[in-house]
Amino acid sequence: MNIKQLPVLVTVLIIVSLFLNPLVRAEEEEKVPLVTKAVIITGHAGLKPPDIISQPGTTVVWVNQSNTPQEILFLDKKVVIACGSPVNFIVGHDGAYESSKVPFGGTASLCFLDAGTYQYIVKSSKTFAQQPKDKEFRGTVTIK
Repeated sequence: MNIKQLPVLVTVLIIVSLFLNPLVRAEEEEKVPLVTKAVIITGHAGLKPPDIISQPGTTVVWVNQSNTPQEILFLDKKVVIACGSPVNFIVGHDGAYESSKVPFGGTASLCFLDAGTYQYIVKSSKTFAQQPKDKEFRGTVTIK
């Protein structure tokens, strides 16, 4: 290699490092441990377990084993950002996630990124009158 080629080589190395550096940082940022926790919704016994404590990147999967469709509603602290692809959750008018009706045997899942305590209720879908209206179960997801 002669001295005239040195500036070209340095320029190429700088350009390559600019493109690779963000990729290396992105790989480092993706090392958040992914955890999955399950909550079983039963018709009479409530939620099993009712409370979950975990870290950011945790996906909570609710499994409906009751005999009626159920809805999951967050109370004070709403979930406004989630990782992955939520199942049976939509973004409502207020910009927060809310569940669709989860049928018997169905699941709903949501991945939590922000730290905080998310209180929620699980209640029978409004379209099914055979279950008493006051039959709802409370739970919390705490992300530390």
